[in-house]
Amino acid sequence: MLLYVAATLVLTGMQNYRDIDPTAGFASAFNGVGLSVIATIISVFAVLSILTVMLTFLLGVTRVWFSMSRDGLLPGWFSKTDRHGTPQRVTWIAGIASALLAGVFPIKAVADLTNIGILAAFVVVCLSVIIFRYKRPEAPRTFRLPFMPVVPAFGMLASGFLMLQLHWETWLRFVVCLTSVVQP
Repeated sequence: MLLYVAATLVLTGMQNYRDIDPTAGFASAFNGVGLSVIATIISVFAVLSILTVMLTFLLGVTRVWFSMSRDGLLPGWFSKTDRHGTPQRVTWIAGIASALLAGVFPIKAVADLTNIGILAAFVVVCLSVIIFRYKRPEAPRTFRLPFMPVVPAFGMLASGFLMLQLHWETWLRFVVCLTSVVQP
């Protein structure tokens, strides 16, 4: 957070905040003060960082999907691996689905849908921690949670607040995705 605040202070020190393009803040600020070479370098690294985040998310989703399948929460077909132990089926499915989403929808819509999905998962996890601690107090715990239930309750509230900041179209897409995935 301190890094973000410091970066914002530097940007507004370089250029009036009204003149900074919100879609490319650093690059537009450097362009505005005549340092277009640095703006180009920043833009290139911004694209590279987005790619690394996307690859990290894809790696994470395939591992979670694989683990859920291996644990019996999803069909076992998804938990099959190749000779190197890589869950190829879920990797291909997640990769193709991501490519289709990126090719069909605007990046902002995909990013918002990703955000609401992750935030909803945080809400569910925080709520589950509270319920599990009270329903099964005797269950062995691998970690201690300080200030129970304040920390998970705050996590639920903070995630819920961020979800409420998203556009109504994102909520509609989220509901459609949930209803198409959840079986009665």
